[in-house]
Amino acid sequence: NNQRERRPCLRIASMSALKTLYLIRHAESLENERIGCLQRSLSNIGRLSLPRMSDLRRSVELINVPAQVDSDVSSVGWDQIKQVGDQLRADDFLTKNNVQLVAHSPLLRAQQTSEGMLGCVSATSSTDQ
Repeated sequence: NNQRERRPCLRIASMSALKTLYLIRHAESLENERIGCLQRSLSNIGRLSLPRMSDLRRSVELINVPAQVDSDVSSVGWDQIKQVGDQLRADDFLTKNNVQLVAHSPLLRAQQTSEGMLGCVSATSSTDQ
């Protein structure tokens, strides 16, 4: 019989080694806003009605791919950050939940969300400068 004994890939030494991971998605970005404009425009065209000029203008901005990859938070996103950040501070979330580490992607929208909601931004490596 060639079957080997199966062992768990992760061994937990004690319950004190357990950590809780909180995931927060970035607030609405300018890219998300532009995609919404494109979706509204296409929906209007599908219903045989003209899209709004403002939606068309914002949709065309999607052609600038680099601006989409690392876009800022939109005005709606800043409102989201303020609302959630105010609630997290009112609940003293970081202290009560003993948050020890905050990490996020290097993209602007993630940095802006982290700083606005949690009051911190991850350190950058020396190669990022």
